[in-house]
Amino acid sequence: MRNQDGLKLMKAIIFCLLVSSTISAQKRNSDYVNLFMGTSNSRWMLFPGATLPFGMVKLSPDNQENVWNGGYEYTINSISGFSHLHAFGLSGLSVMPVVGKLDLYPGQEKTYQGIADGPFGGMWTAGYRSRFDKKTERASVGYYTVDLLDYNIKAEATATTRTGWLRFTFPKSDETRIMMNLNFAVEEKNEILNIYIKQISDTEIEGSVTQNNLYAGEHTVHFVSKFSKPLTKVKAWKTKPYKGDGTGYGTFWRDDQDVFEVDRAIQDKNVSGIFCEFKTDANEQIIMKTGISFVSTSNARLNLTVETDPFAWNFDAVVKNANQTWQSILNVVDVEDANEINKEKFYTCLYRTYSGKSIMSDVDGSYMDMYERPQKLPANADAVYSADSFWGTQWNITPAWTLLTPKVANSWVNAMLEMYDKGGWIADAPTGFEYAPVMDAQHHIALIVSAYQKGIRDFDTQKAWQAIKHDLTTPDENPASGGHVGSRSLKSYVQYGYVADEDGPTSNTLEYAFDDYMASEFAKALNLNDDYEFFKRRSENYKNQFDKSTLFMRKRKRDGSFVETFDPFRFGCDGGWKGSGYMEGNAWLYSFYVPQNLPDLINLMGRETFVTRLEDGFLHDKVDMGNQPNLQAPFLFNYAQKPWLTQKYSRWAMDKFFDNSPYRGWPGEEDEGQLSALFLLMSMGIFQMDGGCAAEPTYDLSTPLFRKVTIHLDKEYYHGNDFTIETINNSPNNIYIQSATLNGKPLTKSFLKHADLVKGGKLVYVLGNKPNPNWGL
Repeated sequence: MRNQDGLKLMKAIIFCLLVSSTISAQKRNSDYVNLFMGTSNSRWMLFPGATLPFGMVKLSPDNQENVWNGGYEYTINSISGFSHLHAFGLSGLSVMPVVGKLDLYPGQEKTYQGIADGPFGGMWTAGYRSRFDKKTERASVGYYTVDLLDYNIKAEATATTRTGWLRFTFPKSDETRIMMNLNFAVEEKNEILNIYIKQISDTEIEGSVTQNNLYAGEHTVHFVSKFSKPLTKVKAWKTKPYKGDGTGYGTFWRDDQDVFEVDRAIQDKNVSGIFCEFKTDANEQIIMKTGISFVSTSNARLNLTVETDPFAWNFDAVVKNANQTWQSILNVVDVEDANEINKEKFYTCLYRTYSGKSIMSDVDGSYMDMYERPQKLPANADAVYSADSFWGTQWNITPAWTLLTPKVANSWVNAMLEMYDKGGWIADAPTGFEYAPVMDAQHHIALIVSAYQKGIRDFDTQKAWQAIKHDLTTPDENPASGGHVGSRSLKSYVQYGYVADEDGPTSNTLEYAFDDYMASEFAKALNLNDDYEFFKRRSENYKNQFDKSTLFMRKRKRDGSFVETFDPFRFGCDGGWKGSGYMEGNAWLYSFYVPQNLPDLINLMGRETFVTRLEDGFLHDKVDMGNQPNLQAPFLFNYAQKPWLTQKYSRWAMDKFFDNSPYRGWPGEEDEGQLSALFLLMSMGIFQMDGGCAAEPTYDLSTPLFRKVTIHLDKEYYHGNDFTIETINNSPNNIYIQSATLNGKPLTKSFLKHADLVKGGKLVYVLGNKPNPNWGL
């Protein structure tokens, strides 16, 4: 009996394994993308809705007011609208389907009023928002759907690059409306300067909203919306908030809103929006498709025509197209492993690496420059983009884009040079294709230099050098176009060889020195010897910030003395560097910030101090893997002849800080793909300490997370072969590299040349549960 029971159990186990393997084999890479990962307490740019790679349109539900981390919050079970833009500093056109009594207030997520005949014993009446049942909320790449309980409406969303599609399944009603709100709650508060609305026909509306905020500056979002069913009326409304409560937008609203029929073109900044009226039968569907442009309504219509005419009104075909478009990126890397959660994290991070930033140009190449002048792309550029700051991207976005999608990297470089052509500077934060006053330093340089060093050179290299040299040698300013350009503390940096405490954060010395290193390597590659020597000397300015008595990078005065009061753990955030002296960090973190010359830093600090202090940071939560200044921390051990500690703590960081749940996701702000790209690199066991800017770019190696990773290399810029990374004996306990081979030959160093990787081939690791102190030195 025991043998028979054992045999039955074995058969059952084998059957389950086979079923599991079959299910896994049937899943596409896109099926592993979890769009709800990390969407609790997340920024405006991290959304569960529909978009394409770098999509202008990011069509997604919102349920919060004008608050930090605004937009979509996973734990709030109501929706106030589906808005079309969710990039940093950019927002526009919120749409909400409703039935029944008219309400013009979007509502608050925490306001209830019971009604006896409402569902579940009481109806949500805080404005026109609706509750929803989490069981009906689903999202996949290019598609989102949810049932709105208070209206018995099924809402679905999909997108092309510049258009958003909404499909609403309504109940029978003579009071069906589609609300189109242009003054709604967003993360970055907008000042509305003008609103334009015009009914073109009984199936078409056009309009625009001109708005201004700190980061995107003054800009206009133009739209053209078409409906699959003729509407009966279009009405506009003006809302009148109480102003005495002191709580800002969306708190209390008066009952005497001004509502009027749209029978002419409207130009009025006090108009909040419009609503389109319909009569619907039970389960009747209405599709609304909207083209967006930052140039003009005619261009919004052109975007709509070009991108949606091939689909007519076939909503499902658009969903299919979106999924197929994403597959072109998600299929660049194939991961094989039994751990489905880790695969979910990987492909979600791969998706986020390309979904946060946005195209700003139209299908015909039109765009608005930083002076709000209409422009056309030159022949060598295919797009211009909007993004948050590139601060810190040398350790995530740059190596990921240049390795996995070199065409993308090249496109962004050309967009940067287009900005230099039109505005005289490259923006480190080109939000709305403007010069956004975000962060400091010029880390976008890494993308330009790394691309060139890796043979991605379909751009004007002389112009690129001219732009880099200009931006690193010209004092910062507030340009006539608005915003801010240049490095804020450059004058002090040049005068003293460091940024004096009176003039800016100490951390700027370290970041500027890294910028200088990147410039020196580019100059060297271009045979500009004088420029190479100039920037090479400046790249060593980190030494001027180092205090030999404490072995830390310390604040230093103009007179050359170090600031007396010193706490290496005092933290500075954003503009709050005064006092701490470090931008979003502290002396402990920034004392490791010399990626261009770690051997010299180790010599200054002493190898034992370097290793002991760094490992103590991991053991006692001093390392900050959730923010840019310290993302390189696990890989620093490779340079101190302790590669097994890189293997230990890179795995530790992936296990501790990255999660596939809605409540965690990433260890801090995901930052439009930065932390996602970091996970991608670490999980493949590769990293680039200097962003790949050396004349001969190399990858720092560590233990991969997966059994097998296959990178399908680009055919145009690389050789079109596959590079495979395999592990033997990989498990949660077996995290240490015992030995490695590259194309069958022993690999004994913890570094790999980019040139060797992109030829294609196979890297194989044998892993164990104890360090091998002889490998990787």
